[in-house]
Amino acid sequence: MKAETIDREAGDSGKGFRLQLIRAIKLMLKTINQDANTVFFTAVENFEDVSHQTIVDGEVVNYFEEDKNYDLKGNFTIFSHPVTNTLVSFFDIYVDQFRTSDNVYLGFYTTREFGKERKSKLKSGEQITLPEEPVLKALQSLDDASDETVSLVKDILVEEYASQYEGKSKSGNLETLRSINVGRFKEFLRKISWHFGQENEDALKKTVLKDIESSPIHNNAHIGKENIIFCLLMDKLSERQSSDNLVDKMVHSSDVKLIFKEAESQIPDESIDPTWRYISELKNDVTDKRNLKEKVLSVIEDIPDRRIRQLARKASGSKYEEHEADKSFLSLKYRVFEACEEYFSSSEYVAPENGGDLDAVLNILVSKAVEDVSKLKADYKYTIIQ
Repeated sequence: MKAETIDREAGDSGKGFRLQLIRAIKLMLKTINQDANTVFFTAVENFEDVSHQTIVDGEVVNYFEEDKNYDLKGNFTIFSHPVTNTLVSFFDIYVDQFRTSDNVYLGFYTTREFGKERKSKLKSGEQITLPEEPVLKALQSLDDASDETVSLVKDILVEEYASQYEGKSKSGNLETLRSINVGRFKEFLRKISWHFGQENEDALKKTVLKDIESSPIHNNAHIGKENIIFCLLMDKLSERQSSDNLVDKMVHSSDVKLIFKEAESQIPDESIDPTWRYISELKNDVTDKRNLKEKVLSVIEDIPDRRIRQLARKASGSKYEEHEADKSFLSLKYRVFEACEEYFSSSEYVAPENGGDLDAVLNILVSKAVEDVSKLKADYKYTIIQ
């Protein structure tokens, strides 16, 4: 019978959550670098801060990681709450996963270093003997850890586990924890990789950008777009994280490859004309609610319906393109709008009286737009340039 465990918050807010996202990207890129054909599913704040499942030749391997982004003023010891709380959570995962597979691995990633313990007793008052080296250092190399050190870690975990379930109707895997011998508990500890003194979110981002650049699915079309790929991956993980369904929280290996593909047609952020932001504001300035046919007929009475329908189709197509376009295309459209508005406000503009005049005006507008955008091309890149 599966034990009923208590719910725990898997993550933190602010920079802690950002670290989780970047660590998830790091793990995905690492898997692709090892074998671009490996299928994986990755999520943040699912079972733990980061969960990463890989499938190779039909074999499923699960990795769960806790990420702790703290200031560097202090060190962690085996008695630190983030450490003991993680051990409780990891033990529950270990027991649950071990029922079906032993291919489960756990990781503790933190920006802090470990330090030497100074306590002489447990919370219960029981006297303890600490090893000469920090306990967390011993856990990083279990082959050199004595049975006494392993037993001490178990006692600390039992005490923390019991305190978390105190006063609750369920006891989780507490009895299982109490009953296992040192050898079995050591096997549990072997599943955990301890990463102390690691990169914070800013330094890790720089590392991940290099990983993107060296990825086997990175090609010439991605040069200079590594930050775009990074942002798209961050957005995808954040979007999936908000899903209620646990399966929907997962980012698939194919999602990552599609993001690389999507980035091929994008323009590096530093080259994008910032006026794309203003396109959405233009509709707020529209006071004339007439359609295109009404506007044309108010100036030219004898224009053929077929010509009006042709102009209407182009206008409708333009709105559709705006909805589907990237930022550089929106910037291009805004610059065209600016050029046209400047012409209509100048003394050069004369209202057309017939179809021929209308075509002449449209040709002037095209020339003005091309002239303005051609000057801007020196500073910005646009998706479409005729």
